[in-house]
Amino acid sequence: MKVMNDIKEGENMQPIIGDKNEQKVAKPKLLILTSRFPYPLEKGDKLRIFHQMKALSKDFEIILCSITDAPIFIHDYLVVKVYCSRIYTYHRSNIRIVKNLVRAFLNGLPLQIGYFFDKSIQEEIHAVVKKEKPDHIFCQLIRTAEYVRDLDVPKTLDYMDTFSIGAKRWAKHAKAILQPILRREANKLAAYENAVFNDFDFHTIISAQDRDFLQTPDNKRIKVVPNGVDTSFFKPMPEIEKIHDIAFIGNMGYVPNVEGARYLVQELLPKLIKKYPNIKILIAGARPTALVQSFSSKNVTVTGWVEDIRIAYASANIFVAPLFLGSGQQNKILEAMSMEVPCITTNLVNNAIGAKDDSAIILADDANAFVKKIESLLDNPTEIQRIGIAGKEFVKDNYSWEHYVKPLEECFGFVSGD
Repeated sequence: MKVMNDIKEGENMQPIIGDKNEQKVAKPKLLILTSRFPYPLEKGDKLRIFHQMKALSKDFEIILCSITDAPIFIHDYLVVKVYCSRIYTYHRSNIRIVKNLVRAFLNGLPLQIGYFFDKSIQEEIHAVVKKEKPDHIFCQLIRTAEYVRDLDVPKTLDYMDTFSIGAKRWAKHAKAILQPILRREANKLAAYENAVFNDFDFHTIISAQDRDFLQTPDNKRIKVVPNGVDTSFFKPMPEIEKIHDIAFIGNMGYVPNVEGARYLVQELLPKLIKKYPNIKILIAGARPTALVQSFSSKNVTVTGWVEDIRIAYASANIFVAPLFLGSGQQNKILEAMSMEVPCITTNLVNNAIGAKDDSAIILADDANAFVKKIESLLDNPTEIQRIGIAGKEFVKDNYSWEHYVKPLEECFGFVSGD
């Protein structure tokens, strides 16, 4: 695939491709600010904003501003351009990232903010706001808040996840040398989440659980806007052979997923293999760490990035996600459920989903419980089918992108008539 490497620093204020999407009837102008280019959809934040943007583009003119430290491929750009009248990208070099991290540390800011914030890019974004004159600014994640928090334009901040609680949980499980850094980060993030609250007119978050974790002045003002699932895309694929007993899928460079994969292989597999010596486990997802890659064996297949992730889901009898870290809503659970693949996960994960245990989902919180629930399903194809169908119906009834765009439109001062 070709990379859009003709974009040079200092030219970011110009649209990469001219405006070819002029509307006969003027729509409210919405400027969306993201910390990553929203395609491909290998990360949860990109999945969320892409589908929100897709739904919002029906009633808003979208101006997208994306921070990036990765190359943007032409195909990916064109997929996003369908829903935007103009796109502005801002690339940060590794040297600038390191400088900004040091500056953030010295200034007492969370490293999460320092990694994504760049003063020179802020000036460019302010110039774009002045030029475009948006009716509303929509910031995804506190990572982008610093860029526009001082602007006198109606603004909405999507916290998405409670980053501070994620860092706090990570600190408990991290190596001793990292724990002081992560505890500092958790405290700084909690303070920052609170500090930016009053700089925005409206606030959204992915789950009631995450909303309650936020140490903000008035949590009840935050709208809960879960993720949806494209059930027409994530649907059962009976033509795919079930070559794996268990699958675990996600961004395998993300710490909670890495820990989940480790738990599956090192804690659960040794117990399962006693009864099922030829058990087959699939671990799939982008950016697998060296640790995740080391799990490959005759019983475990580690694929890395999969072009069509649906095939990975469909190739397994059950989906197991032993996640004890992180926050937010786990898209992979909803996608697997939508494909009629029964899911076994933790109460922590299900708190943000709300499925009924032993009906649409199966819950476990320790190794023995996981093994017992896995064996119960593997030994009973009828139960696999029952849980799978119930899970699909649960997702269909409770999660759709179109439904969850309405609260956003309310924040932006607009509700469509349909």
